[in-house]
Amino acid sequence: MFTILKYKRKLIKIFLITIIIKGIIPHAFADIRPGQNDMNQPKIDPKELIKKLTVAIIGVKGEDEPGSGVIVKKEDNVYSVLTSAHVVCNKTNKLVDTEEYALKTYDGIWHDSSNGSNLNVRCPPILKGEKKFSGKFCSSAISNAYPWEIDIALLEFTSNKAYKVAKRSSSIKRFGSDVYISGYPISRDGEFVIRESQGTVDLPPSSFYETCKGYGLRYIAQTEIGMDGGGVWSKKGKLVGIHGYREVSRSDNIVINRGSYSTGIHIPYWKQLIDPFNPSKGFPKKFEKYDGKDDASAIISKAKAFINVSRSENINDNPNFIIEEDSSSILEDLKRAEKIDSKRPLIPALIAQIYIRRYEDGSKQKVYLTESLKNINKAILLQKPNWLGPRTSYDGSFEAIRAYVHFLYGQHINNQDSILSYRYAIKNIDERLSLKPEDVESWKDKAKYHAYAGQLGEAYASLIKALKLAPDDPSIYVDMGIILATNNEYKKACKDFNRASRVIDEGLSRQGKQGDFAKDYQNQKQRIKPWKDYLERFISC
Repeated sequence: MFTILKYKRKLIKIFLITIIIKGIIPHAFADIRPGQNDMNQPKIDPKELIKKLTVAIIGVKGEDEPGSGVIVKKEDNVYSVLTSAHVVCNKTNKLVDTEEYALKTYDGIWHDSSNGSNLNVRCPPILKGEKKFSGKFCSSAISNAYPWEIDIALLEFTSNKAYKVAKRSSSIKRFGSDVYISGYPISRDGEFVIRESQGTVDLPPSSFYETCKGYGLRYIAQTEIGMDGGGVWSKKGKLVGIHGYREVSRSDNIVINRGSYSTGIHIPYWKQLIDPFNPSKGFPKKFEKYDGKDDASAIISKAKAFINVSRSENINDNPNFIIEEDSSSILEDLKRAEKIDSKRPLIPALIAQIYIRRYEDGSKQKVYLTESLKNINKAILLQKPNWLGPRTSYDGSFEAIRAYVHFLYGQHINNQDSILSYRYAIKNIDERLSLKPEDVESWKDKAKYHAYAGQLGEAYASLIKALKLAPDDPSIYVDMGIILATNNEYKKACKDFNRASRVIDEGLSRQGKQGDFAKDYQNQKQRIKPWKDYLERFISC
């Protein structure tokens, strides 16, 4: 009897709940009109949003290089634009003549002193004396060029038009491997562009004091003059940093298809200012105190800066840079970082790259290649997931480094055993390509390894693969021509060199004759000339 009564009570309870829900639900949703629910709202294309948030900045006298900026605040009809200090600030006097600048929003409207825009620049305080050169992560060249603690500034303008304001985020981990960089490069003659990074963005140090002038973000992207001060964005259109400059590039790592090593200021560094919307107030005194503790991310940032500087093609012309001596302190730092975070594969991978730089730009000692191989193998073991683990971060990039070490070793021994090293390099680069088949640089590397192994047909086939992914890259046509000329196929080689010349001329016509793209196109022209001169001995090319 008790069981029957209990069952009836349960039925009555379910019945009453059903009636209540039926009564509530229609009323609860009756007031939600189309567009109020997030599910019904039209999604804004992040690239369109980024375009509306990015501005162009020029000096009306034409003396300064142009730059870009991001709208980050609106108060009444006054908008604040975040940009790089080196775009708008005077390097010797913090008072800026705003009549010398003009700002263009996405709608093509120019805002300057002539149309009541009331431009106002807020710059960080200028460092003087020893303080100017105190940054332990800065080269003397950067300290001279950017004489303030952080390379960030605010440019304000007044407008009655409604412009969007950027949403900001401090997280890098959540955004996967790529970011967008926006701006107005000088080569595109005032045209807005968005460039996508290639590969993983560094996890920045926690404090700007563990960077050089705030530059803790590093990424590979096709950035150019004129994009300085533009935004670094998540794929969802949130601002995570301000782009600063193209750090360096080796002559064989051109911008055209993949990009160059670029740097940006992470948004949290800007927030660490006393007043982010008035950088002239500087930083709280507490940030000047160093607690003596090592930050693995800070050491990684410093090591990346060193590796990128040592990639510079002008390194041998710099008397202040001694690869052997300067790399020793970086290696000591990285070994401390390993003790802090022994499971982080990027640390031994950086150690491997330091030894590569030592070998290439210092004395070509075999021990450097041995140490590099040992450390890149360690990085691969740490990064490679087990069969149950996640594979999202495993892209074979460390295998590409190992392939390059094998290639260098083959060049070093320069005997009959070199071919075996080149074949190891091909095997490693194939693993990278199995995970990242759209990586143009890896296809070009594979072509080089095949060529050194004497496999010219396979080398040419790899370049064909690269060409399908990057048809506007003239360096691929140049490499194809070199392989054919080496194989005594002079007519075909001439055809590829001529195709390279046409792509270069089209690129210069499209991009203009200024900026990094133009420089890279000119470099490819110089590569063609001696080969065409050589072919003239056999055919008219």
